Amino acid sequence: MKFLTLLFLISFSAHANYPEMFGASFTTSSIGNQANMDANDPSNNYYAPSVLGFSDNFNVLLDASSTAVHPKEINNVVVTNGTNSNGNPTSGKVNTNYVKFYGGAIHAAVPVGGTTHLGTLGLSAFLPIGDLVQTNSGNPFLPEYVMYRSRHTGTSVFVNFAKKLSDDFSFSLGALIGFQATAEVRTNMSLNGAAYGSWASGQAKVSPSLGAIASFTKMFGKDAVYFTYQQEMKSNLKTTVYGEITNPSLALLDSRLDTMIFYEPHTFRLGGTLIGPDIEFFGGVEYQMWSGYKTPIMTVAKTGGVVVPSSNYEKIQIRDTINPRLGVKINLTDRWSTMLGAQYRMTPLKGDFSGSGNSVDTNTIVGSAGLDYRIVVWSKDVHIGGSFQYHYLTKKTVVKTPLEEDGTAGQKIGAPGYDIGGYIIAGAFGVKFNF
Repeated sequence: MKFLTLLFLISFSAHANYPEMFGASFTTSSIGNQANMDANDPSNNYYAPSVLGFSDNFNVLLDASSTAVHPKEINNVVVTNGTNSNGNPTSGKVNTNYVKFYGGAIHAAVPVGGTTHLGTLGLSAFLPIGDLVQTNSGNPFLPEYVMYRSRHTGTSVFVNFAKKLSDDFSFSLGALIGFQATAEVRTNMSLNGAAYGSWASGQAKVSPSLGAIASFTKMFGKDAVYFTYQQEMKSNLKTTVYGEITNPSLALLDSRLDTMIFYEPHTFRLGGTLIGPDIEFFGGVEYQMWSGYKTPIMTVAKTGGVVVPSSNYEKIQIRDTINPRLGVKINLTDRWSTMLGAQYRMTPLKGDFSGSGNSVDTNTIVGSAGLDYRIVVWSKDVHIGGSFQYHYLTKKTVVKTPLEEDGTAGQKIGAPGYDIGGYIIAGAFGVKFNF
């Protein structure tokens, strides 16, 4: 029964958001994860889709990336106590070996209306290479870097329509696509020696949900300013499990498994670019509203039968975040360009993590760099390049308070304490076609 439930959850879960954390493409991640304001770069569809309205060309960008998360090791802490085990409290090591992620991205900007140019349709899709979805809700008790376990490992889609209203102003409207998934599993188990065998049935439903995206771009000669709003998006998983052992009759299971495996906050982006003869400067800031966030930990709710529901002792503290970005692009020759960027990312989890609960996160400082090489194929521009990012997770010491999570005598899971931090390495390689 556990296997069937897990199968339904994995089959229909969705995550995000890779571009928000590691960049939409090699051309944008190398300047600090922000728009480069090139109307012929379709990966701007994620950051500032309205800028695509200034292009009459069909543009495609293909990107492949690799991300390795290296949190600090957590050793010699309490891993079982009276809240997650019937045995005596034990100490040990927490698994912080997060799986390396390989992802791909496809961006396209398609002119609509032929010679009349009614506008531009922008499409961006981010997905794991080799899989449709990768998911992991994490350990429900041991310390978890909830923003890095699997938030960036799934499939996400962004669609926008951009329209130029004048030579110096354009706007766009679009949507990000999420999913609401429900599943039901019924089992009837027979034990060894029974007269008839076990049976099971299951059903599932996945419903799409949309979050609005709105953007505008104002040009000042070659320079530009943009603003983008992206609506909050939640993707929930709810699975109802019914189970009986009727031959012989022993127990009835009737429970519901819930998790919010993906959350996208309300996001406001403001940025722009200043362009010189052989150099371009980029700057931007994001304001994110996280009030609706829940950690991806899976909980069990009793709806009948003999199942004991989850004891959820975690009370996370949420804050809105402000994330500034800076970048520069230097045109070394008419074919070679180099890019540098920096970003500061605030964690939406505040507090010292000393109380009950296992979700942890810390502020991050990001440095990035990249190269872009332009060639001409059949009189069309083709750009080939790559980017590299180093994320420094600032160190923070966690010291657990006395007593177990339920207030009884003992030590909390994670006691006496540990350090959080570490680093992340992300690289990308891509090619951009301008037709």
